[in-house]
Amino acid sequence: MDELTLITKQEAGIASIDNFDELKQALQKELAIYKNMAYTPDSMSAARKDKAALNKLRKMVEDKRKEIKRVIMEPYTIVEAQAKELVTLIDEPLGIISDFIRQEENFEKEAKRIKIEDYFFENAAELNEFSSALWQSPYFFEKKWEAKSTSEKAWKDAVKGKIGTAAKDISSIRSVGGKHTAALLDKYFERLSLDEVLEYKKSLDSAERIIESAESNKPNALVDNAVNEDDMVVGYKILKLTGTKSQLSQIIDHMNLMGIEVDELEDGMPKDMEELTGPDFDSFVAFDIETTGTFGVANGDKAPEITEIGAVKVVNGQIVDRFSQLVNPQRRIVPRISRLTNITEAMIRDQPVIEEVIKRFKDFIGDDILVGHNIKNCDIPYITKAAKRAGIYLDNRYFDTYRYAKTLKNDYGWNNTKLEYLAEVFGVEQSDAHRAWCDAETNALVYFKLKDL
Repeated sequence: MDELTLITKQEAGIASIDNFDELKQALQKELAIYKNMAYTPDSMSAARKDKAALNKLRKMVEDKRKEIKRVIMEPYTIVEAQAKELVTLIDEPLGIISDFIRQEENFEKEAKRIKIEDYFFENAAELNEFSSALWQSPYFFEKKWEAKSTSEKAWKDAVKGKIGTAAKDISSIRSVGGKHTAALLDKYFERLSLDEVLEYKKSLDSAERIIESAESNKPNALVDNAVNEDDMVVGYKILKLTGTKSQLSQIIDHMNLMGIEVDELEDGMPKDMEELTGPDFDSFVAFDIETTGTFGVANGDKAPEITEIGAVKVVNGQIVDRFSQLVNPQRRIVPRISRLTNITEAMIRDQPVIEEVIKRFKDFIGDDILVGHNIKNCDIPYITKAAKRAGIYLDNRYFDTYRYAKTLKNDYGWNNTKLEYLAEVFGVEQSDAHRAWCDAETNALVYFKLKDL
């Protein structure tokens, strides 16, 4: 097949009007006479004669143009027909193979859809009798979940997210729907939109008032009912609600469904720190923490506390400043953690508490991007908790080198994505592993190695 060669022969077409410039000048001179001619009804015969002469001249030029085009195009017309015949021969087996591949891809998509469906029902127990209605909603399943480019983690996270949102919305509707609950739930599953359910509830309530007015046989019943309603809008109250993000969201949904107009005047809820997914920056703060460890809440031990924060400030690829501070965790360090980090009780006894250290750390990092290894699940929760205790707020963007390295692990054949392993792979020297200041500096150097890949 690869040895087949299409042999062709072609020469550049040569076509020209050799006396074009001379002819153009002569025509411009002769035709100027006609353009300046003042015809009158008495010169109709002369006008017709001139028209015939110009049509004859025009036909001569057009005929010559068509002749040249036919001569130039005729060889291509033959080649085009032959090429199309060859393409038709190829198209037949190509179509068969394409149909087979398309069918197999459809089988793969169907298998993935079944897998997604099984996962959905395994995780939709909280929806009880509404799980099937949610799955069958035309606005639940997303076609991109079937694509090969969509990872299993991505579609699993999306499915669980939609289940959680639906569970909250259904709870809100059932709480305030009253006798319209069934109709409101049906409306919700049409598009999975709580806003549309709210509008639908308003229309149902309005229709119900009209029917009640008609049945009362009072001409001014609508006005009377409006005046006598216990829930007539007569004013407003400003409330301060304190709770989790999920709790406050559900309360607002409930009030909207009850017909209470809600204006959000102030939002004191902390925003999640934004995670960056690509190493496309050269200035940041790399940081790391060490903790006391814990024997476990089940064993009566307290939660772990921070014992050290270490960081390096990087500007345009160069380390320009360092932060290193031990912390008094106000609890004992688990012995095995002490052996791992070499941080002893004596070392932290006279150190400042975390509320003081976290404020100094915030001053050090400013608005810089934070870089760390496995910080999304480990370090970020600790420092945000410490910041909350100190009455401050961290909203820096961050980049997790551990999570990024995991996306490259198979391509580069790495055994694991631990910081010590990657440092060894990239030839980055670690002088004192498991100390925050050292791990932070190592992490900064590993970041740039990952960025270069």
